[in-house]
Amino acid sequence: MTMLWPALPFDPQETLISYADRLSMYHTGRGMERLLRDHGIHHEHFVSGRPEAVAGFADATGHALMDFQRNAIRVFQRGGEFRGEATSKSFLLPQTRRYCPACLDQDGGPTDWRFRLIWGFRHVQRCDLHGVWLEPTANATMNCLRVAMNETSLAEPSDIMYETPTYLDWLHGRLQGGDTAETPWLADQTLEQVLAASEMIGGVLQHGHKVKLTKLSPAETEEATDIGFSIYSEGREAVVEALDTIRQTSPANAVQAGPLAHYGKLFDWLDRRSNSINPGPIRDLLRDHIVKYSAVEPGNTVLGVEIAERRFHTLYSLSAAVGIKRPRLARLLKKLGEIPADATEIESGNMVFDAVTTVSMIEAFRTAIPLCDLPQYLGATKRQIEVLYRGGIVLPLIPRTEGGSVRHVVFGRSHLDELLEKIAGLPTTTVSGEGGLHPISYACQRGVGRFEDLFSEIFKGNIPAFRHPRKQGIGSILVDVGPLVSAKNAA
Repeated sequence: MTMLWPALPFDPQETLISYADRLSMYHTGRGMERLLRDHGIHHEHFVSGRPEAVAGFADATGHALMDFQRNAIRVFQRGGEFRGEATSKSFLLPQTRRYCPACLDQDGGPTDWRFRLIWGFRHVQRCDLHGVWLEPTANATMNCLRVAMNETSLAEPSDIMYETPTYLDWLHGRLQGGDTAETPWLADQTLEQVLAASEMIGGVLQHGHKVKLTKLSPAETEEATDIGFSIYSEGREAVVEALDTIRQTSPANAVQAGPLAHYGKLFDWLDRRSNSINPGPIRDLLRDHIVKYSAVEPGNTVLGVEIAERRFHTLYSLSAAVGIKRPRLARLLKKLGEIPADATEIESGNMVFDAVTTVSMIEAFRTAIPLCDLPQYLGATKRQIEVLYRGGIVLPLIPRTEGGSVRHVVFGRSHLDELLEKIAGLPTTTVSGEGGLHPISYACQRGVGRFEDLFSEIFKGNIPAFRHPRKQGIGSILVDVGPLVSAKNAA
């Protein structure tokens, strides 16, 4: 293949197609199709960025293949590729849809116009070099800027009054391939993953859950992307905070409202409209957020992943799980402090409850021992139970300071069984008679102290105690009364 001479300098900021057209006009006076044909390069293959066509053009021009590959946009039937990154069809276009009038005016005549690579990105709405909006070409379907302008005059530049958004500085740094001072969070993601997630987060926050990104003006698109990028670039925690805000500001108030209602277009995008291109970590973050704050049934699929274990219940699913009718369950949860006392029926229905702690709490309540049955369960007298209850040694499921505690005093079996296990752990012996081992009640009658104090000191290890092998519970506890009386008198 004969190498072209002289060769025009290749601008690393322009697309490969743009350079090919300029070079062809310089050598043949005609469009790039003529130059490509002369060098045996298939026109459509070159325009679609096929590697062999790009390599053939590099050989013909004497340029480094790597330089051409960096600015070639690979086009497939349903997507594309840029610098090894998969892209959606609309993210980066080889077609010359927009241009900066000030840049083209500086380039010179139409045969010198250079289509800048950055103008092809959907999220780029301005020329930050001149501070003007990009203008549409006359024919947005053409790959060559000179032809797309169709001999129309350049538009008057439309000045932008506010500063360049941060995400454009980041994009420039990525395209130049230099040190962009990126965090690993951004460096591990593709251009489209970062910009698409930023645009969607900013769009929902700025324009609501039903935002239509394609209907936004260039200024609104830029603003939404910049707002989203300021959040997204901060990392996972910042994204989760944004998801909190999106969910909290959702207009959905129905009990059965799902993720689409809570997260709007953000969920719709990740659930149905980003299947051809991996959207990046934003999908996993949203799935975790949904599972964390929604009562997802086990076996259901959320954003492509089947949920194996339930983490949360709604009031309705919790009612079915524990077998308690919803109105009674709501009253119970209010007593337990899981639902605010003044919550409405709709507010209660929209709440979610931790599947592990809440179910176990309700099961404890269902199997609880009422105060009237406590003497028999603990092997104590009614008087002893009342003393231990008032002293806070045996604790009810509903704290005594909470509403409903006086009307329905019940005690969890696990708490009571733990107390009985401690008693069962005492060494066994038999009563040795007068002056020897006796029940706690007898020691109290001898003036050793109050029953609740003596009981507490035994389980703190401050008073030696034993257990009668043929008795159960508190009534089986024995103490050596003699030393206790002597110690009391000495004091």
